[in-house]
Amino acid sequence: MSAKAQTELKDFGSIFSLEGKVVVVTGGSRGLGLHAASGFLQAGCSKVYITFRKAAACAEACEALNALPSKRPGAKAISVPADSAKVSDIEKLVAEVSKTTDHVDILFANAGATWGEKFDTHPDSAFAKVMDLNVKSVFNTIRL
Repeated sequence: MSAKAQTELKDFGSIFSLEGKVVVVTGGSRGLGLHAASGFLQAGCSKVYITFRKAAACAEACEALNALPSKRPGAKAISVPADSAKVSDIEKLVAEVSKTTDHVDILFANAGATWGEKFDTHPDSAFAKVMDLNVKSVFNTIRL
């Protein structure tokens, strides 16, 4: 099959439709995570759960997301404060999401951080903190 034939998507609108999808966005209260949550709502998702370790930031983001004029009727952002670096908080996230849906279609694993330090003086404890949030949290969120 030619490249031209392989790139022609006859039903693009339905193949990539997010209509009615349920999404969890970790690190969803600001930056890329908040932009993604906004995009998911405006693209037709019915529920977008956002999580961040600070409850006030989650609530503020959800308020802004739920005020979007271009989201679908009935669509909503739902705040679930949790620290993605802690397994106990990921378990809490799963439990809270499970109260209002029986499935998740999309996990946008966005939570992450770095703590600046020169490579040769970067302590093992800081490296462990980065790995816990940026790598282990993604694994644990998917696993749980």
